[in-house]
Amino acid sequence: MNHTFVRNFLAATAMAVILISCKDKGDGTVNVKVSLKNIPEHQYAYLDLIELDAAEPKTTDTFLITPGDLTFTLKGVAAGNEDMYRLRFDKRQDFALLIGDREDIDITADWKEFAKYTTNSAGSNSVKQLLSTYNQRLNELLPLRSQLDSLNAINAADSLLAPKQEAFNIWVKGMEDYLMGYADTAKSPTVALYAIGLGKGQIDIEKLKPVMLNLARRFADKPKVTNITGQFFAYLQEQEKKEVTGNMAPDFTLPDPSGKNVSLSSFRGKYVFVDFWASWCGPCRQENPNVVDAYQQFKSKNFTILGVSLDKTKDAWIEAIEKDGLDWTHVSDLKFWESSVVPLYQIEGIPFNVLLGPDGKIIASNLRGQALSKKLAEVLK
Repeated sequence: MNHTFVRNFLAATAMAVILISCKDKGDGTVNVKVSLKNIPEHQYAYLDLIELDAAEPKTTDTFLITPGDLTFTLKGVAAGNEDMYRLRFDKRQDFALLIGDREDIDITADWKEFAKYTTNSAGSNSVKQLLSTYNQRLNELLPLRSQLDSLNAINAADSLLAPKQEAFNIWVKGMEDYLMGYADTAKSPTVALYAIGLGKGQIDIEKLKPVMLNLARRFADKPKVTNITGQFFAYLQEQEKKEVTGNMAPDFTLPDPSGKNVSLSSFRGKYVFVDFWASWCGPCRQENPNVVDAYQQFKSKNFTILGVSLDKTKDAWIEAIEKDGLDWTHVSDLKFWESSVVPLYQIEGIPFNVLLGPDGKIIASNLRGQALSKKLAEVLK
């Protein structure tokens, strides 16, 4: 089964700050000793605690720093929990992420080259290395992403798009492998969860399952880790119970871009791929070339697609349809996660899809990559 990341569960583990909260009792207090050179002006330094169950980071201490060279200490909360902290300043955008894996954390930096800071915290060094490689790989992707956007903008031929898309898919797989490998070997449970979170909705659930299982085994003595992994596997079990194959697809009626109402039942008699997506959904946009490929192969064989968007704005929706070459019927009530189809299909993350037979029954769901083309080749003989 190839599930999409559940939106609510991974809100805790798929955002830029996924981290373990500080509710367990620890020994002593985390003290962050900062030695900073070449401070240009008076400003405040802040130490923020990043908690799993908090809407925003919580500032635990501040210090007014003065120009020149300075050493000062900021206090966190209980030590021994491996909480994540953010050291930041008024006058700069970048910051340092620190892991509270010891009571006394030393960090030394030069204001002019802050990214080269050093620390005596193993967890902090680990998350620094993780982010350094992650950002480097993202920067390497930018030229390719720009080329793909340019080719899509001019409706370039498939012969030009295909090599670029293949290169992009290879990059995504490489990033998945890197993040999952880091999570599977990180000595800090906080860093392991952070690596998973950096993948957001792009990590295939099948790749994630063994990593989460290994996390539960490696950190069986960490209640906060076992709680997260326990929730993850409980979610998978619930999804198994919700298997929709063989059921009639719930009918719905939504407007197309021109405002005309379109009902799912109007496609009865055809094989229909109902694709729930949105222009703002990165994994959806990455999956679109696979859907386009399947459509081109099978559109003459009693097969069609109905795109159902969870967009918020009409312009973004239409622009994405045109840019990605989605040449089939599209509908949306433009209500984002408040769309009427969300509870109807129990959608907890996108991309999500169901494949219907001519009788309106669901014959498959969550078809990603080449799985859609393979399934269509099987049923449209």
